[in-house]
Amino acid sequence: MIRYRPAADVGVIDDGTAVYAARLPEGPIVVLAGTAAVIWRAACEDGEAALADRVASSVDEDGATIVGAVDGFVAELVARGLLERAPGEVIPPV
Repeated sequence: MIRYRPAADVGVIDDGTAVYAARLPEGPIVVLAGTAAVIWRAACEDGEAALADRVASSVDEDGATIVGAVDGFVAELVARGLLERAPGEVIPPV
């Protein structure tokens, strides 16, 4: 299981409906709602299950079916500088 956290220069507000994230101070603000917010929250929370499985339980899907989409979305958030791997997280062997 890999866990993420907001990058050091990212401000986050989660109002329970959507997640608002922005690189500070210049932004832009990214609004994550629906499944996008579910993925952000699951990526940042502790848990034993794989990320796709944690997301799947919240959206009534099978983890194996959505793993590619979830991993791709998280990779995009990392590439945009919004998320980073939590300290101590290692890349599992392939």
